[in-house]
Amino acid sequence: MMDKKQVLYVVKLLREGHSLTKITKLAKINVMYVSVIRKLMVMDLLNIEA
Repeated sequence: MMDKKQVLYVVKLLREGHSLTKITKLAKINVMYVSVIRKLMVMDLLNIEA
């Protein structure tokens, strides 16, 4: 389970252009969560002001 702070951190790292594996290590979460967040961002289904 992820909290809002983790999601915002992952979004920030994705926008900075880090790789999935690097984000997984930095945020200490499962790579599947990062992948889903990235997919939602690409599909414009995740609206977060960061």
